[in-house]
Amino acid sequence: MSGVNDGGIAGTMKYLSMPAAQQGFSKFGLLMTLIVLVCFLTFGLKVLPVYIDHNFVKGVAEDMVESGRASSMTQAEVREEVGRGLAINNVRGFDINSITTSINGGDSVISIKYERRIPLFANVDIVVSFDDRAE
Repeated sequence: MSGVNDGGIAGTMKYLSMPAAQQGFSKFGLLMTLIVLVCFLTFGLKVLPVYIDHNFVKGVAEDMVESGRASSMTQAEVREEVGRGLAINNVRGFDINSITTSINGGDSVISIKYERRIPLFANVDIVVSFDDRAE
């Protein structure tokens, strides 16, 4: 032995870097994460049903055009038929007058153009615009 006390295992342990304090998620960080999560969840739960309803409206119009029923109907009859399809799918708050029909080269075209205003919170609203055609 050389006479120098190298400390053995205890001497080696003191050179390992240990954090001074444990680091984790602070209360402020947790609060901010929850606030952001609630905002995204609120936004999603208010906007998603509007897009689902629009897909029902568009689907009913496309079914009418693809089956050929729309070409033999007046605009009022098309609106009535779409209204029945929306009632079956429980779509509410849709203005049936936003549906127009036309003939393009012998084929029937159903146009759907409308906006939906969704209250988000306080005086902040979201406006979603739709402009689709079923040919």
